[in-house]
Amino acid sequence: MKTVLITYFTLFSLFSVAQFENENEQKTVFGGTYVIAKNAAGQVGIKSKDGKEVVPLVYNKIIENSLGLFVFKVNKSNGYERSYSLGYYNKQFKQILPCQYGSLFALEGGLIIASQNSDKKFGLVDTIGRIIIPFEYEEMSAPSEGLFLTKLDGKFGYINKKNNIVIDHEFTYASPFSQGLAAASKSKLIGFINRKGDFVIKERFTSADDFAYGYAQVFFYNQTSVVNSDGEILFPFIFRSIHSVGNGQFVFEANENLRNTLETTLPKLQIAQRLEELSQYDSLITTMDSEIDSEILEEKFMGVMNAIGQLIGGNEFKQVIHLHSEGTQQLYAVQKKSDAENENSNYHFALMDENGRILTEYRFFDVKPDEKIVIEETEKGFVSYHVDPTGNLTKVEE
Repeated sequence: MKTVLITYFTLFSLFSVAQFENENEQKTVFGGTYVIAKNAAGQVGIKSKDGKEVVPLVYNKIIENSLGLFVFKVNKSNGYERSYSLGYYNKQFKQILPCQYGSLFALEGGLIIASQNSDKKFGLVDTIGRIIIPFEYEEMSAPSEGLFLTKLDGKFGYINKKNNIVIDHEFTYASPFSQGLAAASKSKLIGFINRKGDFVIKERFTSADDFAYGYAQVFFYNQTSVVNSDGEILFPFIFRSIHSVGNGQFVFEANENLRNTLETTLPKLQIAQRLEELSQYDSLITTMDSEIDSEILEEKFMGVMNAIGQLIGGNEFKQVIHLHSEGTQQLYAVQKKSDAENENSNYHFALMDENGRILTEYRFFDVKPDEKIVIEETEKGFVSYHVDPTGNLTKVEE
């Protein structure tokens, strides 16, 4: 979350207009047993394969999810802005929630976070329509570590599934809990609270990400570092981004002018503890603001380092994508910076392990980290491979 000032944002755009307008039209639901049918007016519903109508053709959009179907209707508008009302059908095609909600979000365990069209308030319902948490919150997130982050009377706090207040609504900003801590603020700066609502890492950052693998990325404006759960800042604030990927390793992006000097420069720098101490880095990051503002990011300097600032795999990478973290094993896809225009490493990725050892040639045209897939361009077309934590490749059959 890279921001100059604290951003007060809505926790959920639960099935926002943009999300489903750009989604490809589904043709079947529930494993192909039923189809989404459309009438001459462009309205959709559900029919069985033999043509029996089980959901009337009166909706503008239908989306299948783990609990059943969310249906959408276009609201009347003044012609400048389109909005939608949502409803819910269970898997037996019984309408549980009428089309009168501004947003719906399916949770595990047969629960749905919903917001009412009438007053925009959020609550929690189950799949038979019972209200579990009353519609009284201005914002509401999915539960994290057993707590719902909610906004009440303009302030954030945390409740449990029984609607008991666990942490009072007293924060001007807060995020869901992760690894026992949550970014929060009562002022203009952000710190981290525990499950008692006490600040265990004081408010001193302009922005902060969630904890992962024992660390969280923190910001002094657009300069970043990482903090551990004790509140110790590990590195000087000279990075564009840096985040933990497990096993004490971090993927970072820094200014190109630090490529040849980063490893030797880090030990010489003091670690800023307050915004007022940022000026000590001015000579190192003078181009950061202008490059980010103008999006001139072609000459990226990315890499991997350990907790004491030692580079893993060297300083030659312009792109690093983390693929796996399993025990002590890490796997990355890396792309090198080279002055030779026709060199493969300029345009293709290789696989690298946690020790910085390159496991393959620079042969992969694209990387899909969420799917753990790398793609190679061959004379016969594109070939996809699933990659395991050790770098072994298995061809994905079409």
